[in-house]
Amino acid sequence: MLLCRATPLDGLNLWALGGTGLVAGILGSALGVGGGFLMVPILTLALGLPIKVAIASSLVAIVANSCTAAGIYTKARLTNIRLGLLLETVTIPGAIIGGFIAAVIAPSILSAIFGLALIYAAYTMLTPKQLMYEDNSSANGSMARNIATDNLSASLANSYYDQNLDKIVTYKVNRTPAGLVAGFFSGILSSLLGIGGGVVNVPVTHLIMGVPIKAAIATSTFIITITTAAGALIYHFHGHIYPFIIAPLVIGIIIGARIGVELTQRAGGILLRRIFGVFLIIIAILMFLKTANVI
Repeated sequence: MLLCRATPLDGLNLWALGGTGLVAGILGSALGVGGGFLMVPILTLALGLPIKVAIASSLVAIVANSCTAAGIYTKARLTNIRLGLLLETVTIPGAIIGGFIAAVIAPSILSAIFGLALIYAAYTMLTPKQLMYEDNSSANGSMARNIATDNLSASLANSYYDQNLDKIVTYKVNRTPAGLVAGFFSGILSSLLGIGGGVVNVPVTHLIMGVPIKAAIATSTFIITITTAAGALIYHFHGHIYPFIIAPLVIGIIIGARIGVELTQRAGGILLRRIFGVFLIIIAILMFLKTANVI
């Protein structure tokens, strides 16, 4: 007599998975964070998946999301490809290290770390004046606070057309060493928490390196395309990836990614960030309760 081994797919609603992917695709591509912050809590708290399976599924779905969004952002010339490739040199090693660390950490510890990361993400979303600040001098061809300190920073300068402002925004990139250090830890968080690293990439490239917010979002999306793929391979090696969980997630997230990109190009997104920030705080509280075995 053959015994069927239970899998994390048993009892799952495929429509719920697709809907999760759709919403995560919209928010993830609009904010440049990949969508893992939404997918992982829903997959664990609402759908009952083990957190490592949820993180693995999130990473694969983020690859689909970021590939779709990055292609559109690059076509619109919002992506700073040179900066993205530079940061990839540190985010990929970080993602590999994070994947191996996650394989030996207890799920309760992962939940606690994830909750703390959510609080940080909520803070960045609920302080739009810091994150969304754009110097009016960009209309004159440069941003006043973006003063390149070396030849490398100067070579990373770029420009794009902002649909919302209806003008060309030109900028330079500064504090490159600090950005590289932060990028390494972004890679670790990407694999460790299944977040795609965007929650670190966007604030770092915008606040530290002086990249305008839309370009920061587009460049972050480009970065996490490769970073999350590296982390997903580690989870696949440990047997945490289930294709029938990932398939509906990917279908939903690809559709959502196109909607999210359109939102970013046409609007500033401050209200969306505030709503998302409040939601992250709620999810973070639920994650802490889960860590304490309250729920």
